Amino acid sequence: MLFGDSSHNFEFIYNYYLKFVAEILLYLRNFVLYICLWVVGYLCVCCVVYRRYARKLPTRTRGSLGAKRVLLVIAHPDDECMFFGPTIFRLCEQGAEVYILCLSNGNFEGKGNVRRQELWDACHELGVPDRNICLVMDTRLQDNPKAHWPAPVIAKLIHHTLEAYDIDTLVTFDRGGVSSHPNHSAVFYAVAYMFVEKIMPKKCAVYTLDSVNILRKYFGFLDLPLSFVLSSKRYFLRWTESRRVARGMKRHKSQMVWFRHLYVMFSRYIVINTLRKINLADIELELEVDD
Repeated sequence: MLFGDSSHNFEFIYNYYLKFVAEILLYLRNFVLYICLWVVGYLCVCCVVYRRYARKLPTRTRGSLGAKRVLLVIAHPDDECMFFGPTIFRLCEQGAEVYILCLSNGNFEGKGNVRRQELWDACHELGVPDRNICLVMDTRLQDNPKAHWPAPVIAKLIHHTLEAYDIDTLVTFDRGGVSSHPNHSAVFYAVAYMFVEKIMPKKCAVYTLDSVNILRKYFGFLDLPLSFVLSSKRYFLRWTESRRVARGMKRHKSQMVWFRHLYVMFSRYIVINTLRKINLADIELELEVDD
């Protein structure tokens, strides 16, 4: 009698276990199916956005800032391709005069002289003439993530360049600096200093490059729909055009270690730039967040 009861209990538990496993497998199958549908749907949206905006709209109507004379301020050689490639490429194509102010020669590994020439070679690939490139050699602005770059020093250099070249649009890093490099962020704080001290020319529009989370950062062209939804100013490139930016990045041979090859393949910043126009009110808000 007891044996019969044990067999009955065992059969009941076994059947319950099979039912439980079947339900789990059904749930997993449905979950995977839903994920696949979402992925396929998102890929379709990406393709529609790409075809509608990247391929069909005339070049001069895509993401234009209305700029004629643009100053791009970067911290190191290779920043121009690694982060700002689509902006530089498109502005040059739209007929804007693009100037680049690089605040260091990238001598962190003792390759400053090599990286200097690489900057000129890469800018040539993007369409920026040699005469429009300015590389700063200041001992207070050393390429080093642990170095403190004084905001007044950078601000003075930027202000002088804006006045010298009659710049109407300034483009640089936001507070996050894309890669959280302190030298990148220091450029933003120098721009903030210019706003607070009221030395930013009133005729000069200021834009910062959006820093995005790591998932979006390596989403490539798949970040197009999010970029359209979340940003009002954007520059993006056709696949063939983004190859120009990739070639420019590869001009920085001294920096092309294995993981930068992966960066060129997957980074959204090779094909998409989203920009945000900032003013004194934005700067004050950013500084309050820091405090």
